[in-house]
Amino acid sequence: MNYTKTCYENQRNHMEYVCTITTTIKIQDVEKLGMQLGFTFGGRNFHNVSLGQGQEPIAEEAIELSANEGHWVILQNVHLVRKWLPTLEKKMEQCSENPHDDYRLFISAEPSPDPHESIIPQGILESAIKITNEPPSGIQANIHKALDNFTQETLESCSKETEFKAILFALCYYHAVLAERRKFGAQGWNRSYPFNFGDLTISVSVLFNYLENSIKVPWEDLRYLFGEIMYGGHITDDWDRRLCKTYLVEYLKTELVEGIYDNSQ
Repeated sequence: MNYTKTCYENQRNHMEYVCTITTTIKIQDVEKLGMQLGFTFGGRNFHNVSLGQGQEPIAEEAIELSANEGHWVILQNVHLVRKWLPTLEKKMEQCSENPHDDYRLFISAEPSPDPHESIIPQGILESAIKITNEPPSGIQANIHKALDNFTQETLESCSKETEFKAILFALCYYHAVLAERRKFGAQGWNRSYPFNFGDLTISVSVLFNYLENSIKVPWEDLRYLFGEIMYGGHITDDWDRRLCKTYLVEYLKTELVEGIYDNSQ
């Protein structure tokens, strides 16, 4: 969370209180820092808007309210509303004329598929503190990075702790493999897919809920949810989808929690 705190402190020296971050950086860190400083959802001075599906007016209203009253705002996935970004830029300019000292705006976006093209307008980029988090290189580094998303408290939160820990690690391994294949271009995936840690954390939340509400581990249900929806939702190529599902068949099976599964097989 140090990068988030540093960013917050540096914002005081900027005329516009904006921080642009990528989706690889955990929004939870911003929320935790906000709680430490008294900005919470319960206190109605912390707003989190996930863009898409007509949320743009809500985002504009949250920015204006926050600039006037000193709240924090997170706008997630702004790359999904590219046509609206010039409007966002104008709204930010209007709210930067005389903002409240406590006002902060955090923006998350996926990088552009074309390295020579920027989705975010130049005006927003110039007025923002920009943070990016390069993906780790190698399976081991990817696994460590994936596991860093979960605290010891999370690992011990499920009533089926043994099963939860084993499957969570398998998911982290699965995530690392999918991420690592991207470095091989068309030999790794037929198309480029935006797999990110959000897919992993949501998958773990689904895992927790299913284990808590099931007598036995619902292997088939979990493989379907992860392979067809959480990660599979990004995939548009039939062969890539088949590969994704095949990994899950290998990684998520009964032997995993019986202690006899060998990853090297």
